[in-house]
Amino acid sequence: MISHEQERRKYQRMWTEVHGYRQNSPGQNLVPLFTAHSGAEPGDSVLDAGCGTGRAGDALAKAGFKVTLLDICPEAVESDLPFIETNLWALPTRLYQFDWIFCCDVLEHIPPEHIDKTLNNIAAMGTKGAFFQIALHTDGFGDMIGERLHLTVMPDVWWAKKLYERWHVNGIQFEPGPRMIAFLRTA
Repeated sequence: MISHEQERRKYQRMWTEVHGYRQNSPGQNLVPLFTAHSGAEPGDSVLDAGCGTGRAGDALAKAGFKVTLLDICPEAVESDLPFIETNLWALPTRLYQFDWIFCCDVLEHIPPEHIDKTLNNIAAMGTKGAFFQIALHTDGFGDMIGERLHLTVMPDVWWAKKLYERWHVNGIQFEPGPRMIAFLRTA
């Protein structure tokens, strides 16, 4: 079983040793899609789960949301927004409640044995819904440190089943990559 500390060390290396990794922020480009289609309203609280640099969180804050960032690796964060350092499968959800969870390019990074706990935690924290972007392919960045980053690469139907078990799915779409985007509402 992959531990929190193993994952934290891996991402600490990625964020501090591989300069190009910091340039990528898939969630930042999806903020307009989230604001247009999720049903979230300015003033709602949003957790940027697996925030990386925090650029998506900053864009959400500029759009009028109350944003908190969460990541396993504080070395990644370039934002001054409130920050929680932890992983998504060990999160004490009773301490955190948000209207929305914004989680882009994260779930495929979670070790397979922690996916169900991660999704359960996200579902428990988001009172109105969640927005996901999930990569359906392997990564190339991990090769730069001799590690694999996308640990749970599964087909879209596998991910859709996991999401349908926890949320009312308002829509799923696919983009080049391949990646899937899901708009979810709490039942």
